[in-house]
Amino acid sequence: MEGILGSFGDAPDGFREELREINPSIGVEYLYNQVFALRGGYFYEHPTKGGRQYFTAGMGLQYNVFNLNFAYLIPVGSLQTNPLANTLRFSLLFDLGALGKNTDESPAITD
Repeated sequence: MEGILGSFGDAPDGFREELREINPSIGVEYLYNQVFALRGGYFYEHPTKGGRQYFTAGMGLQYNVFNLNFAYLIPVGSLQTNPLANTLRFSLLFDLGALGKNTDESPAITD
């Protein structure tokens, strides 16, 4: 426990440098009809801690048990220190939990 709490004040320049170690980021997602998603985000790192700043943009498509996602990282400023700068990434997901689910959303009619 001492190591965890001590890490909040161990920076050489004190608390001010501790605040520089916080990397704020924000992201938003718009999901249309549980099928199509648009995403965007921003990441900031203090210049003394690496200076990475970039926007992200992406989209996703869900069909039955498959998800297909695309993302693009756009660096901001003159520093392009991220190895994924200006790259298109994609992922394909397969949801095993959705295999056995009934896809018919209408209620069953019983007598």
